[in-house]
Amino acid sequence: MHTSVGRRLNFRNEVKRIRENPLSSFLNLAFTKNDFSSEGLRFNESYYLYFRAMERALMQISTAVRYRKGPYYVYRYGGKFSPGQKKLADKARSLRPFMELDILTAVLFARILLDMTVGLARKFLSGPRLPSFTSFHNHKKFFLKSPNALPEHIEYSKYMCNNTGWFDSPLKYIRDKFVVHSGSRHSKVFTIGWEKDDDMLLNVFYNESDKIQYKRLSIWQLSYDIQSYLEWFATYGTKELQK
Repeated sequence: MHTSVGRRLNFRNEVKRIRENPLSSFLNLAFTKNDFSSEGLRFNESYYLYFRAMERALMQISTAVRYRKGPYYVYRYGGKFSPGQKKLADKARSLRPFMELDILTAVLFARILLDMTVGLARKFLSGPRLPSFTSFHNHKKFFLKSPNALPEHIEYSKYMCNNTGWFDSPLKYIRDKFVVHSGSRHSKVFTIGWEKDDDMLLNVFYNESDKIQYKRLSIWQLSYDIQSYLEWFATYGTKELQK
């Protein structure tokens, strides 16, 4: 379950960070110009869509938090906006109808990106028994069930088993159970941090065996989880290709 990132969100810096494709060097090594039209090209396309979706989601978070900590109280207590506050309030008002759409779109494209990433592992994973190369979930499930199935790739297996818990919860749960197959027992609430905490959390509540439980998603933290995984994947894949 995610916790808040716990610091101020600098939107420009965050967009600059996620704009950079962590797999660029790996892709240049793994694909030649003649075969780059397959997995490599599709990955770049999926990363671009993920980047744009995450950019919109982070814009929503940044705008909503800044409005909540400033112009909201001016409006609530009948004050008059300064020019800067009015500009921010107008932006918040125009974005607000699309807040949930933008955040859940980032969730969907994050899942698509991860499914595309494991497809690239075909370039360096080999053996009589191989994991799925179309589903991140099934790819990980293979190593959980058979951690020693690929003796030459124990490091890869350990990482998939031990360092991708954020995929199962909250990403997969919220994507599967709340977005794609939403049930009547689910409800949600957005919460905003305070002081130096500029994060916005999506809390999804659900009834399981007559007990209310919940999953918490920080789309901002998810962008770091995915970046860390992609950077590790690029390092491992590059090392394997260079052997």
